[in-house]
Amino acid sequence: MLRYLILAAFIPAILATEGVTTCAAGHDSPIQVTVEGCPVAPCDITLGGEAIMRVVFQAYQDIPSFSPRTIAFLLGIPVPYTLPPEIVNHACDHLEDGECPIPYGTVVTYVFRLPVGPNYPPTNNLQIELSLMDPSNNVINCVRVPINAVP
Repeated sequence: MLRYLILAAFIPAILATEGVTTCAAGHDSPIQVTVEGCPVAPCDITLGGEAIMRVVFQAYQDIPSFSPRTIAFLLGIPVPYTLPPEIVNHACDHLEDGECPIPYGTVVTYVFRLPVGPNYPPTNNLQIELSLMDPSNNVINCVRVPINAVP
């Protein structure tokens, strides 16, 4: 039995994408971030495709709803990365386990789809900062994921 408990404790670390970092602003980090098909960042994302990320986080307070915000860092310069309204306005619909409102202390998994337009230039090691924001525009958590936008 102890063997299974030890294995269960290490599975999240094994499945997380390596190379994902915390945000520079000192915000809370999610418990785990996994990018589908990418065990080690930077993750190759095909132009015209999307990166699917699973963000596991714990509510530090009651969270009535939340929305994602992204910023791309190109050569260290922050550039707003506009997301479609259906992603921004319906984040609660993309919780794998749980629903909004999220009670304090609850651990949930949010499935975030980052679209990469077909007209973006191919870019290596582009830093994408994903922040989950509460209704008052406070950061719930924040993470940086390096990607390669490839043809």
